[in-house]
Amino acid sequence: MLHTPRHEMRSSTLPIVIPVGPDHDPRPAIASSLRAAAEASPRTQTVHILVLNGTRAPAVDPGVLVKELKEFGSDFAVARIADDVGYIRAVLEGLGIARRLRTREDRVGFLDADAILRGTAHWDVLETALSSEPGLDAISGMVIHERCELWETPSSQKFIQALERAQGIVSKPYIQGGAGGTLARRPAFEYAARMALDLGTLLGPSLSASSLAAGRSIRATSQLPCGHTPRTTLDEWLTSVTAYEKSWRQLLTVFGSDVERPWRDFLRNAEEQVKSDPVLSRSLAECQALRQRVVHDVEQEHLGSLNESETSLIASI
Repeated sequence: MLHTPRHEMRSSTLPIVIPVGPDHDPRPAIASSLRAAAEASPRTQTVHILVLNGTRAPAVDPGVLVKELKEFGSDFAVARIADDVGYIRAVLEGLGIARRLRTREDRVGFLDADAILRGTAHWDVLETALSSEPGLDAISGMVIHERCELWETPSSQKFIQALERAQGIVSKPYIQGGAGGTLARRPAFEYAARMALDLGTLLGPSLSASSLAAGRSIRATSQLPCGHTPRTTLDEWLTSVTAYEKSWRQLLTVFGSDVERPWRDFLRNAEEQVKSDPVLSRSLAECQALRQRVVHDVEQEHLGSLNESETSLIASI
């Protein structure tokens, strides 16, 4: 540990886990989170738990990071793992630190190091939703890109604003992970994190799929917009979408195709609502068509892997 809070945590303190890879400077994310905490009345009591990981030198010298975080005047912890342990293991380490600090046992916050919370009283709004909806496992803000380099996507500001004009606040039926500043029921989150490690899947999709399969609900809300590193080239977009779809296909194998139905219903309804804007509708259709090609390629690759496994099993009998 590079730093731990100087005084004992209260059991009402919300732990916010932030895995930090070597390419990211987490200071803007933390500043936005602290602003959101201060906007609540009463103030949301938080402890930000940063887990620096990777063999390469971090983007910000750890000593400088600790010094500047102290100046924020809020509780935080910083751990360093000088190995390429990966995102999920870093999150699990953060959960372990939260447990040792004796923070809240019923909730956990989860924030990407390159996310920016833009909504007012972000954590308090999410807490209110979880407290009032017993069937809700997790809720996040919504990543909204003000400008898209390639085409309009379901995360573009133009798309979300069109839906808001038609229906008010937009709710997507899945979690946007740390990018959206997620607040989750801690048992559900810990289960999803362990499962993601076992399956090699992404955390956001894992939490979404496991909760939906259990008959619970999850959502991302446009009431709390968030910024996140955009994909500015086709290669970046394809890499991101392929990683997501590989995770999702693996999860569908475990939980069945029904967990995908809420997202398909959301897209179908959204496409109907933007038909009055032919330029937006066409741009969105082009994006979805290319994404479907990625899905097809991932499914073929997944099917090939299953066939290879079956062949190996038969050969060993």
